[in-house]
Amino acid sequence: MSVDQLIMGTFNKSFNKYFYDELVVGQLAHTDFKNGVKKGDEVDVEMPVLQRLFDYTGGDLPDAEVVTTSATKVRIDRGKAFHFEVEEIKKKQIENAPDMKQKVELAKKYSEDGVKQFAAAVDQAYAGLYTRAGHYLDNSGSAIAMTSTVAKDILAYMQAKFQRGDGKGHTSWIDGQMIAVIPPEYEFYLGKLADWKYVESGHKKMAKGFIGQLCGWDLVVSNNIASVEESDGSTTYYPLFGIKGKTLAGGVSSDLNMQHYIPEKNFNTRYKGYGLYGVGAPRVDHLGTVKIKAPLTLSAS
Repeated sequence: MSVDQLIMGTFNKSFNKYFYDELVVGQLAHTDFKNGVKKGDEVDVEMPVLQRLFDYTGGDLPDAEVVTTSATKVRIDRGKAFHFEVEEIKKKQIENAPDMKQKVELAKKYSEDGVKQFAAAVDQAYAGLYTRAGHYLDNSGSAIAMTSTVAKDILAYMQAKFQRGDGKGHTSWIDGQMIAVIPPEYEFYLGKLADWKYVESGHKKMAKGFIGQLCGWDLVVSNNIASVEESDGSTTYYPLFGIKGKTLAGGVSSDLNMQHYIPEKNFNTRYKGYGLYGVGAPRVDHLGTVKIKAPLTLSAS
């Protein structure tokens, strides 16, 4: 295997392996990698199974037709291209590394920033889906003015809305899988609470952006959260609430279509490629948002 093939192969494998770890808003999404997609293709994303109860009247159980996955259509309508250069001396270091493990480690660093930037683009796409969500809270059409008390009350209100479900026994609340994505401005008000702990002990996996738990929600912070700049110079934010991996849907191309070349009057090798993606919001009953204003103000008191 040539060094060029190793760098491109490692980039693609790192993308597929670490992409999910870089998502914040996308933690609410079931995102499938898709092979052989072209821009504009519509793909099926198989959403995770939702369990349901039904009346048992005796006798043999009917076939479990309700325990099937549901597919949602997602159009692969967006793309991101990338471009980077590897100095000849760096290629020699990879080539001369004593074993394949070290070769891969040296090559992997060229993928790290690309993976982060691509995941951030997908996160921004997810963040633009939901400003009118299934469970929606505002102040009679206006944004809610934040205080530390209100910040906690919103979490408790959303917990109640999700737990109530559809009134037919189908709750939208799954313990340990509920995520609230908030902007840093919201975190500022939570930080004023006497009972707030930034990271509760015993949390198994430290997700990207995770700052702690409150009212049953795993709280993660994202700058990508939907927001609107108002005419008076203020900003309206839309914190997002949902179920991990079950609220939003997305499709991402697994092949990054990479090429390598050496430009004229240059000894270094350049690499280029692109990835495609699309997003959707199939389960509005598992989705919530709040319209808030949360200015950052400090007082001496």
